[in-house]
Amino acid sequence: MDSLLKLMPTMLRLSGDHEEVREQAAFTAWRVTTGEQLAQSCQPFRLYRKNLIIAVTDGTWQKQMESMSGQLIFRLNSLFGQPLVTLLEFRVDPRHVAMAGAQPPQAFQFSQTQEIEAELQPAADRIRDDELRTLFLRAAAKYLERAGG
Repeated sequence: MDSLLKLMPTMLRLSGDHEEVREQAAFTAWRVTTGEQLAQSCQPFRLYRKNLIIAVTDGTWQKQMESMSGQLIFRLNSLFGQPLVTLLEFRVDPRHVAMAGAQPPQAFQFSQTQEIEAELQPAADRIRDDELRTLFLRAAAKYLERAGG
C-alpha cells in the first residue's frame, strides 16, 4: 500500500488540477493519516479550495482535532507532495459521520476497462481496505476518462 500512496503526487499532477481528483485524494489521505479509530468519529466532508472540511461527532472531538490541525495538515501534505490542504475545518455533524461510516462501498462502472485491468487493477488489488481501493480506482478512472485513455 505504501507504493500506491507514493503514486498520489503523480496522480494529482497528471489530473491537471481536476477538482474531484483532488477531493478524492484528500479524503483518501485523511483516512490513511488518521487511521481506522479516528475515522469512526471524524469523516471528510468536502475539499473547498485548500480547506478540508471534516465532520465530527461532537464538540469534544472538534476541540481535540483542532488542537492536532497543524500535525494533520503536515502529514496530509506529505502524502500529496504539495500543499493541497492549508486549513482543516471541523464541523459538528454526527449525522454525516454516522452516514459516511455506515455506507457500503459503491460499485463503480469503468469504461476504460482495458487500461484499468492492465495497469491499475494489479496495484489496486494490493490495497486491503475496500474503501481506499475504490477511491484509488475511481480517481484513476476519472483521470483516464478525462485524458481519453
